Amino acid sequence: MIGFKKIFFLGASSSFLAFVVSVIYTEAYYSRLVDFSEAMSWSSMFSNFLLIGISACFIYLGLNRLLKNQKWTDFVFNLMFSAFSLIMVFMVLKADDPQFKNEDAQLLIDYYKGFVMPVLFFPALSWFSLKPLFFK
Repeated sequence: MIGFKKIFFLGASSSFLAFVVSVIYTEAYYSRLVDFSEAMSWSSMFSNFLLIGISACFIYLGLNRLLKNQKWTDFVFNLMFSAFSLIMVFMVLKADDPQFKNEDAQLLIDYYKGFVMPVLFFPALSWFSLKPLFFK
């Protein structure tokens, strides 16, 4: 069985990595085109990523205790985390477009959902990337 401490640090570390990657993505790529920070601020990104990472930590811990087989736990959890990311994509596609005060952002509102799509996968990708560092 894997200890709570390792899983918790994996969740927190993956949240932080997802946040750093999203800041780099936002500042290096999209800030040159348009500023969408009204609808997606850094503080909201960090809090959402932290919520996802800590929730993933508890779900993984629960699955680990329930299934008692590491291979099945990893399979079921990875399937759930991937499905969650895909569900979030469809939720963003169905959501209404935000209204921006910035005129440039409002002109490029059609690109907002395309901007958000990669960010939805950062928490899962960071979890999958960091997990081998925490566990054998």
